[in-house]
Amino acid sequence: MARGSSRSDRRFDAGLTVGCLLVAMGLMLFPQGTRMRMAQWVRDSVLAPFLALEARAVAARTAIEGRDRVLAVRGRAVVDSLSAAQLRDENGQLRRLLGLTARLQDGFVPAEVLPSQPGNEFRLVLTVGRREGITPFLPVVTGGGLVGMIERVDVRTSEAILWAHPDFRVSAMSADEVAFGIVQPHLGTGAQRWLLEMRGVPYRAAMDSGTLVVSSGLGGTYPRGIPIGTVIAELTTPEKWARTYLLRPAALADAIGPVLVLQPARARGGVDGVWTDRARADSTARAAALAGDSLARLAALAEVAARRRALGDTLAPGAAGDSLRPSRSDTLDRPAAAGRDSSRPPPTVPPGAPSGRRPASVRPQP
Repeated sequence: MARGSSRSDRRFDAGLTVGCLLVAMGLMLFPQGTRMRMAQWVRDSVLAPFLALEARAVAARTAIEGRDRVLAVRGRAVVDSLSAAQLRDENGQLRRLLGLTARLQDGFVPAEVLPSQPGNEFRLVLTVGRREGITPFLPVVTGGGLVGMIERVDVRTSEAILWAHPDFRVSAMSADEVAFGIVQPHLGTGAQRWLLEMRGVPYRAAMDSGTLVVSSGLGGTYPRGIPIGTVIAELTTPEKWARTYLLRPAALADAIGPVLVLQPARARGGVDGVWTDRARADSTARAAALAGDSLARLAALAEVAARRRALGDTLAPGAAGDSLRPSRSDTLDRPAAAGRDSSRPPPTVPPGAPSGRRPASVRPQP
């Protein structure tokens, strides 16, 4: 039964094909204008649903391709923006490092930071070692300030501890050399783990927020004048005879790129003023501005005094000038003379009494 149905289907398909061919050959005999009108009628009637479905499918495919292109363009823009920001940060770090090398001039070894192993975030692996003259306990710095200290040295590489390492310690002072103390990791939780604290500051030496803290040079490991951080706030501790301050590191961990390792001779010679010249220049500019204000005030006061003197000289020849003069001593005796009765005869002064004022015991005669 199935075989007979399949045969009939094949016959139907064959007949339909032959009929379509005969109709096509017959239509070829019609004029071109007639054929075009017949084709338009077929498209508008029989093939209209199929053509609409095809149009919708083409529009959907075009929208999907356009969306994919838009997403691709946005993705490239995001990648380019991130790359530009990263390149800008790297260029800034390199510029600061080049400025630092120009100020140091000699006595340092540049090094790159190699990727560290997971769980070893408080250490840096550098691309310089014993071959470049690196020894333990040398300071590692960057354009921002102090990064850490060399701990172990190999032939071609070395390992340094960051300022966030629990064993990190440095003798520090404020930039104005008023407060001294010891800087160590804060050992807090979360983001505060990457902060520093300055302990042992004398109670009389108070520091304001934003004060720059640099290395003091005591101890021999870190030379004097390397920026360590800036004061955020004062911490409350049980120690009542000393202060403790929370510091923001000068060299942030996520911004550490190429670094410089100070050689022993340079570390012994000191780097005082290499990082802090700009701050001193700002202080000098502020002092100059204040001095300029003081000079302006002095000039204004001198002008006021000159005007007062000129006004006094103008009033001196006239009567007003006489009224400004101090009263003479004889005017003090005038009220007594005016109060005396002029109708009475003058008093008799006994011989031997001094002329001028009469004694208080002598009364006038009636």
